[in-house]
Amino acid sequence: MRVAIFNQSGGVGKTSLTRDLGYELATRGQRVLVVDADPQGTLGSFLGLEPATRPRAETFWATVCDGADAPPVVQPTAFALMLGLANRFLIGDELALMQQSDPARLLAVSEAHITDYDWVLFDCPPKISEITLQILLAADALLAPVQTEAKSVESFAEVQLEIVKAQRRRKNMRLAPLRVLGVVPTLYNPRLVLHRHHYAELTERICPSFGYHVFDPVRDYVAVSEAGTRRQPLKQYAPKCPATADVAALATAILSTLSEGR
Repeated sequence: MRVAIFNQSGGVGKTSLTRDLGYELATRGQRVLVVDADPQGTLGSFLGLEPATRPRAETFWATVCDGADAPPVVQPTAFALMLGLANRFLIGDELALMQQSDPARLLAVSEAHITDYDWVLFDCPPKISEITLQILLAADALLAPVQTEAKSVESFAEVQLEIVKAQRRRKNMRLAPLRVLGVVPTLYNPRLVLHRHHYAELTERICPSFGYHVFDPVRDYVAVSEAGTRRQPLKQYAPKCPATADVAALATAILSTLSEGR
């Protein structure tokens, strides 16, 4: 299952969610690859691989964007996860990818060479770009983290617009529709009235209007950001943090949804 962790806005918790959901699935015996698609390389940093110091040849996107018929490079981590790195070289690689005029390049690479995993989680960049469009064609499913803040909730219509565009492109290319697993409210603080209000907006008005399932929220705790600084998944850094239980519940819900065929 290839899943795009997608929201065109930054700061909504995409990278932390990719890290922690990937690790949670890995601890359950799943074979997991997480792929960074941001030139800042934050996902790699969160998992202790220091992507800024890596040469282009060690990044996931070098092979993809060169058009070579070879598997992309993936790196082992200390956390039972495999990682596709990104760093500053992705800026130039994306330009090269655009020049190929092949919107399904990542899809072809994925189907030819990334088949040994139960899960491939793509941490989408915080903007609509060629890389984003490639991921939305290559993915089987989509998970949308939405921060329970006014700006993020109010801009969810833009997320929906991009999903509609992706579905149209997939139809034109005779690809199966992208499966929207649902929306994950992130950075949620139930003690804040505004957060409860925005969570209610998502669950009672916005997502039902699009027919999207809303998962239980992942709560905001200092340990979530500290885990990134310590270069560890949250479950390893702070196993008793309530947000760790939230991610575990999310993984269970996703697996249940897929097993039941919903």
